[in-house]
Amino acid sequence: MKVYAAMLLGGLLSLLASGTTLAQQSKVFCVFDPGGANGPIYRMMEDYRSKAISSGIRLDMRPYPDEDKLVEDYVAGTCDLAGVTDMGARKFNRFTGSISAIGALPYYEDLRVLMYILASGRVDEYLEEGDHVFMGAAPMGAAYLFVNDKSINHVDALRGKRFAVLEGHLDAEYTIEYLGGIAVEAKISNFHTMFNRGEVDVAYGPAAAYEVLEMYKGMNNGGGLVKYPVGQITIQLFARKGEFDERFVDRSRKNMSRLYPQAMRYVRQYERDIPEERWVEISGEAVRGYQEMLRNVRIEMQNSETEEGQLAARAYHPEMMRVLRKIRCYTNPGSIECMTGGVE
Repeated sequence: MKVYAAMLLGGLLSLLASGTTLAQQSKVFCVFDPGGANGPIYRMMEDYRSKAISSGIRLDMRPYPDEDKLVEDYVAGTCDLAGVTDMGARKFNRFTGSISAIGALPYYEDLRVLMYILASGRVDEYLEEGDHVFMGAAPMGAAYLFVNDKSINHVDALRGKRFAVLEGHLDAEYTIEYLGGIAVEAKISNFHTMFNRGEVDVAYGPAAAYEVLEMYKGMNNGGGLVKYPVGQITIQLFARKGEFDERFVDRSRKNMSRLYPQAMRYVRQYERDIPEERWVEISGEAVRGYQEMLRNVRIEMQNSETEEGQLAARAYHPEMMRVLRKIRCYTNPGSIECMTGGVE
């Protein structure tokens, strides 16, 4: 009887200890989404959360419509896991923060290949920086130019126009000034209101911003979206070193890459929902002009001897730029840069 009681007590203590361990695996997951808990990013991350549960991690999700506030709380330790855009990512990892390099990933097929590479283990040496660990990425959609005048449909038409440029987006600022445009500093929380109020002529963002941020208001009757992606926007997850074990980190990266089809369904739906007359179609010649211009800007930036150019170039990790070029040449081997053996 005493032996049985001892076994029962031992089992109870073991169960209690197990419960304590599970409680220790509860983490706060802060997610940026302009639409809050009803937005597409937050809904997609709920699927990520369900996969985390199967790995023994319970995530307490908290929506943040303001990315600056999320970053502040993550740095302060309020959030154990943070979901931020590429601009937020640049504060924690220069390699993955370079995904949104101007014009570096023109097509969704390019992005799909990159998502696979990030989860494959081939670039793991670049996925930790300082005290932060990259936990995976998923698409938020291509960044398009929102314009208040459809005549802004080629490179030369950008000259003299006022652009909303996100604070700290030095590469975008350099590009706009290189083209003869006027950079107007904005935040991720107010760039759309600046466009809607007519304070700028051009702003860039994903197609979802048309409806979610009501950017159709700034187009009035003559504006639209230029149908050429100037960059790719992703949601990226970060945690402090040691917050999660290596096994979960690896699973997290793979789980995020597997969200690609679901993420693209959201992206494509938002793009389809934009009225056809709002898209600013550009000619094949204009597309080639954009591609070559953006490539020249990236090269000029990296070779610049000016302080502005050097600061902008530091936003780009050289190894990521090599990876992106390899991807472009894999998906489009006939492009000029691949045929001529260009740099970056």
